[in-house]
Amino acid sequence: MKIYPSQLFLFLAGFLVFFRIDLVGVLTYSELLTLGYVLINGKKVWDVLLEDRLMKTIMLAWLVYLVMQIASDMIYQTQPSDYYRGWARLLFFAVNTAVLASVARGRSDRIVAFFLGYLISLIWASHRQINEYLLEWKFGYGPALTLAVTIVAGLLPSDQRDRSAGFLLIGFGLLNLFNGARSLGGLCLFVGVLSLFSRYFRNNLQYDSAFNVKFILPVLISTLLIYGLYTQGASSGMLGEKTREKYEKQTQGGKNVVSGGRMEYTIAIPAILESPILGYGSFARNADYVKKYIQINGIDPDSFDAEFLLDLGTIPTHSHILGSWAEAGIAGGVFWVIILFFAGSVFFRILKGQDMPFRLFCLFILSSFIWDILFSPFGLERRVTDPAMIVLMVAVRMLLDRQKDYAHGQAQPGYRIMDGTVIDRLAYFPHRG
Repeated sequence: MKIYPSQLFLFLAGFLVFFRIDLVGVLTYSELLTLGYVLINGKKVWDVLLEDRLMKTIMLAWLVYLVMQIASDMIYQTQPSDYYRGWARLLFFAVNTAVLASVARGRSDRIVAFFLGYLISLIWASHRQINEYLLEWKFGYGPALTLAVTIVAGLLPSDQRDRSAGFLLIGFGLLNLFNGARSLGGLCLFVGVLSLFSRYFRNNLQYDSAFNVKFILPVLISTLLIYGLYTQGASSGMLGEKTREKYEKQTQGGKNVVSGGRMEYTIAIPAILESPILGYGSFARNADYVKKYIQINGIDPDSFDAEFLLDLGTIPTHSHILGSWAEAGIAGGVFWVIILFFAGSVFFRILKGQDMPFRLFCLFILSSFIWDILFSPFGLERRVTDPAMIVLMVAVRMLLDRQKDYAHGQAQPGYRIMDGTVIDRLAYFPHRG
């Protein structure tokens, strides 16, 4: 198997995510790699960004986001130590996105190399975390092994891919739930069940069809089925004693699993409504909302947890959308709403599109990305992995466009379906290397 320099670069970018250095702030070695690339190949990066309309839309929305973040910090007189890091976070996010897009050049086989490198790094990081911090499955080997399973599922023969891969991921979803990784398990079950519907989607949904009942009904049934199975298994203790205790804690007082597990929303939304246009500046510090969060969650005011939250001082959000909105105002929230819309659109198109290797992997990555945008904070690691997910989303969209042209007899000259080595099997690209 021939390895191209672009594939090697992207593999290293993924592999170096968990290797970090503390300069002015904490940087990953991946970011040092992308920064070096853009300094050497700045014009090439710029030219590639202008080639794709979706990337131009994303980067324009990012620019508005950055300008509003700067304006918010100036108006609220944010501490320099906060706004330096806040601006740097956005700048590195843009650099990472631009470089990964430039190197991938819309070829999904290349960006898969990033996730292969990331997988190896994630396994190493999981081993270190378990040894140093005694973290269990949820923050240990669970995410790494789950990602590995989705990649392996893509290597199954095409006639077995949907059914076998679906059952494989469902089984792993149950394993995740039993070990306390609720969101990871739920995503596995969701994508696994949808994989079993793959033939139905391809037979009943057309390329140009919009969201309709033939799509929404199976997705709704899958979601309700998974939710029902989880609540029954968690409340009865079938998923383990720790899961039962966590479930009872999160549902006490009449709350459901989602609202009980994301109490940050009860604080973040009122905070955003109080300052929806400008937010609160980088890192959105506001002691009053932190105190409300401590009170709502029943945290002992004299405990270490309460002291830690008060020292940190940031409004609890635990969400890309809410966190960015709280910091930069409406521009930050709208940026992630745009990304969320495009991710959902590509996810839908994969379901109704032609079969392809690593299809399950793409569905899992995109569903994880959607979940993170809604329910996970935008932290250090996300500055690199989020751009990779965006580039994968763009590349798969281009792949599906070409598949559509191919199916309609409108494929451009020089294009073909490539089904060769592991790293090339997802690609649909010109003959040039």
